[in-house]
Amino acid sequence: MVKFYGMLSTVALTVLLTGESVIGTIPSVRLGLTGESLFLSQNQSQNNPAPTERPRNNPPPFEASGGGRWSDSFFNNQPPESGDGGSRGGPLCPLSPIDYATGIEVWSDRPTFIWRGELARIELYPHNNDELLWSEDLTPGTQQVQYTGVPLKPGQTYDLMLFETVSDRLALPSIEVTFTVMNGEKRQQVTQKLEQLNTELQQQNASEEMIAFVRFNYFAENQLWSDALTEAFSVENPTEELQKLREETIPQKFCN
Repeated sequence: MVKFYGMLSTVALTVLLTGESVIGTIPSVRLGLTGESLFLSQNQSQNNPAPTERPRNNPPPFEASGGGRWSDSFFNNQPPESGDGGSRGGPLCPLSPIDYATGIEVWSDRPTFIWRGELARIELYPHNNDELLWSEDLTPGTQQVQYTGVPLKPGQTYDLMLFETVSDRLALPSIEVTFTVMNGEKRQQVTQKLEQLNTELQQQNASEEMIAFVRFNYFAENQLWSDALTEAFSVENPTEELQKLREETIPQKFCN
């Protein structure tokens, strides 16, 4: 579930009122904070269909790209709706991974975490467990980072904690996103298909963006939106069309 925490806890108020210096983050606040919890849901089933069961309605990916290709793939494959109609509000909006309450799993065992807004730090935990697995301190302006720890375990569920900066001395947990890594035969099918696509793309001498698009399209067709968004944000020098998808279309869909 996505949990939204109040920005100022009693600890933060004490710091700001007394001027007492508190450096860094307060990981121990994670389990003790109280606040409004918002649960994402949608009409689709919790059990996604196997990748081979979804029809392939989009045009062949190896043809010369035309206008609107990214946005067409995005909207034609029905990106998920949250329980509040897609609105997550506030200056901070997590984009990937998409919360497990939607039934959408993550294929990658080294996922990329993507958000809109300013973060000071992220931390990763096993689901409902206070044992810190991995963390990253972030520089201002950073809006995505790849997980670099030990590969995550297929079938396991994890909690990603996002820390916002309250002041130059303090960062507090603001949002917690829960996600599950795909397991079993479904994972094997996706892996094999991606290997096939990669081979075909190499034979076609495809550009970086075309490779990302083909993989994005495959993930989107199979409702693996966390991985699809990762592909969209992986291109270092995006075309104007892809830049618009990243800066306008995706945030408008998931954040407004």
